[in-house]
Amino acid sequence: MLLIMSITDCTRLTTGLAFALVVILFSSGAFAQNLSLLAPSLANISGVLTARFGVIVEEKPILKGELLDGAELVLKCELELYTVNEYWFDQQVSFASFESALKYDALTKDFTLTLPGRTTPLRNPDIELLLKEGWGIIEAGLGSWSMLERGRKYSLKLSTTMNELGAPEGFSRFIYFWSWDAGADNSFQLDFTY
Repeated sequence: MLLIMSITDCTRLTTGLAFALVVILFSSGAFAQNLSLLAPSLANISGVLTARFGVIVEEKPILKGELLDGAELVLKCELELYTVNEYWFDQQVSFASFESALKYDALTKDFTLTLPGRTTPLRNPDIELLLKEGWGIIEAGLGSWSMLERGRKYSLKLSTTMNELGAPEGFSRFIYFWSWDAGADNSFQLDFTY
């Protein structure tokens, strides 16, 4: 039996296959959200406005495999505190960032995690325990508590990204994150009145 297809049929078939491929790629983008955030809270610690939050990696087996293959990943968290204005743009009051690198040390057979303010990295052969210790509760100072004005509305915006070390902004490894998105990322916003 001879199969003859017109140019229109070929175009439809090609378009259909391309559409199916795009749907498969973008539907797997749900796996790109490998980070979950524990809702941030604010505290007065010795006169410093301190944000507390946690970061949880959902796909630990995939993360572990990538680290064992030699990848070094960097978690970046940015916190921005704004005053909320009803009739004008919100005004930034404070900014803080947190950066931590995660890799596998084949010599010691430990996973290592660097934290700001620590000269030696955390080490543990159990990736889950290491992540809980390093990223379970993160604190970031936003400035003096006295900068808050009573009766004002504020908004705390937290955004996180995790990419391979040295990767340009907006690029991630396709295999680990299953997406061409900017790595694993997540964000949270906390609105409050002081």
